[in-house]
Amino acid sequence: MNKTYSMSIRVSEEELNRLKQAAKLESYSSYSEFVRRIALKEADKVIKKDRKDKTNTCSIM
Repeated sequence: MNKTYSMSIRVSEEELNRLKQAAKLESYSSYSEFVRRIALKEADKVIKKDRKDKTNTCSIM
């Protein structure tokens, strides 16, 4: 079984309300689940872009 970790972020009241509203609009069970999934999607995009950039750099040389 994978070990799970807990983390926290600091947000303003306005930011928290926006996160809650977006989570509700997207039918997430909680705003923390919304934040987790969005953060993971963004992380995947960054990692894929980095890999693509490294591949393009290597093929140019």
